[in-house]
Amino acid sequence: MHAWEGQNFSDVSLITQRRDPRRFQVGCATSDGGAVILQWFRNMPEISQWLRRMEPQRWALRGPRLIAIKSELEPVLTRVDVYGLEEESRVAHNRITADHYRVLWWGDFATFAAGGDHWSDTFLTREGFTPVDAADNHQAQSLAEALRARVDAPPE
Repeated sequence: MHAWEGQNFSDVSLITQRRDPRRFQVGCATSDGGAVILQWFRNMPEISQWLRRMEPQRWALRGPRLIAIKSELEPVLTRVDVYGLEEESRVAHNRITADHYRVLWWGDFATFAAGGDHWSDTFLTREGFTPVDAADNHQAQSLAEALRARVDAPPE
């Protein structure tokens, strides 16, 4: 059971954002076109369950629309459970959720920290962070602390 299971979304919405990505190394970024929400998970089953059950609630999907989108996402996220975080599945996810939010990126902390893909490199640059080697604990800790400060900073 995940720490957020059985909880109201309002009570757990920040848990995945505040996690240390050195320990929770599977990540994703979502947005509705405004703020980027960067989140970290223990493993593939946890991220797929979060994306099924919790992430739609962040974007104000409730009642019948929440039930419908969960049903629509099921085949896509089952594919994630089996094959992992493939680009094809991210695109399919976004076709379903595009009117509400999108998964901008998903992947592992090592790739993210190094700016190893276009999205991660752009995000790190835009936020003023320097890419690091996730295997270097000091560098990775500095990035993790900066990401946590980003979440805990007062809104502008």
